[in-house]
Amino acid sequence: MSKKRRKDDTNLKDLSVKNTEELKMIRTNIGFINKDIKTMMFTSYSPAEGKSTLIGVMAEVFAQQGKKVLIIDADFRRPTQNKKFKLLNQAGLSTYLQRGVDESWEGLVQDTLFKDVYLLPAGPIPPNPTELADSDKFKEMLEQAKEIFDLVLIDAPPAGISDTKILSSRAEGVVFIVEDNRVKKAQFQNALEVLEQAGANILGIVLNKVKRSKKDSAYYYYNY
Repeated sequence: MSKKRRKDDTNLKDLSVKNTEELKMIRTNIGFINKDIKTMMFTSYSPAEGKSTLIGVMAEVFAQQGKKVLIIDADFRRPTQNKKFKLLNQAGLSTYLQRGVDESWEGLVQDTLFKDVYLLPAGPIPPNPTELADSDKFKEMLEQAKEIFDLVLIDAPPAGISDTKILSSRAEGVVFIVEDNRVKKAQFQNALEVLEQAGANILGIVLNKVKRSKKDSAYYYYNY
């Protein structure tokens, strides 16, 4: 795997330490639903609900079980995973999907600060993100990734974006992130229904950014 790290992202590491028990509980609940799931997509109702950060720390928690984890940043319009891990984004998923059929995606995968956690960044913003998400090449790449990694976590755009509907049908399970006191219940329920109509297997909902005075947890998981 390529080593193009600029410097450690202490924010992700600190967040993982502070919320270890909550994150392990989410991991346990997801594993209890279906231990055979190898591709999980994470989405939210709107941007900036903490989805990308949660994926980063959840990847480490899964890796602590001895799993080799790949994060795929498929949010072509607003890529953030490379920023979370302070890695480069000169080439990535969009680069591979627009290349010739003989090109490999494995060389675009980068090491992260977490042991056994790897990142395929989104790459430069493409002119046709929906077409890339819907391509057979992306579907085939996911199948290949399942052979190399124990778990593949897909960072998708918010649920209302057409890319996300496509990706949700290709992942074996979907986790929906909701920021506490930001999104109305009817709003995210409608978003969940749209994803289910697209063929998504909703694993559960993570209530994010819960104030510790309200609950002794920054995260709270609900089975769906």
